[in-house]
Amino acid sequence: MRKIFLFAAFSFSVFFGVFPQTTVSLLLQNNSSITINGTSNLLSFKLIQRGDKLVNKTFLFVATQNRNKIILSQNQYSIVVRNFDSNNKMALRDFLKLLKVNIYPEIKIQLNYIEKTGYEESNEYTNGLASVNITITNVTCQYLIPISSNKSGDLYNLNGQIKLNIKDFGLVPPIEMFGLLKVNNWINIDFNLICKIIPSNNSL
Repeated sequence: MRKIFLFAAFSFSVFFGVFPQTTVSLLLQNNSSITINGTSNLLSFKLIQRGDKLVNKTFLFVATQNRNKIILSQNQYSIVVRNFDSNNKMALRDFLKLLKVNIYPEIKIQLNYIEKTGYEESNEYTNGLASVNITITNVTCQYLIPISSNKSGDLYNLNGQIKLNIKDFGLVPPIEMFGLLKVNNWINIDFNLICKIIPSNNSL
């Protein structure tokens, strides 16, 4: 199944002033990143997956606009859990163990829709909300995520952030050092995607 990363969809709103549907190509750049930030009672930690580790960097799909909502065809994306890295090797080890990576090697994201909430007249900056399903260890939760996009040359910088409680997915945070180190239930996931977006000459 062809997969597409959900936040890249947001910038396609700039093409929808004329056509209700548009065929779009997307090229994901290597300077993109996905970052997971967490804390414990003693320290904070950061896990990052850079663009060169993200799978499927080139996509072709149909984007459809219904009023202020944008819907994409074939829009599920999988994040390979083992492709995360960290300077804190203990945190990375515990993260892989927590997500049961040998059984569930991927985090899956499914876009329901993107709703445009504001834009600049130049179309160089837009913001909105993305309704998404996130699946971790085969448990799916639905979220509404604020997202934004800005344009620089022929590239779009797409950003989104979501705060998750890992207990929503039935996960129990690890307790280390005989109970002295306790990981917080809440984590922040930051998406920073740099994309080149090319609309087809044959819009629908």
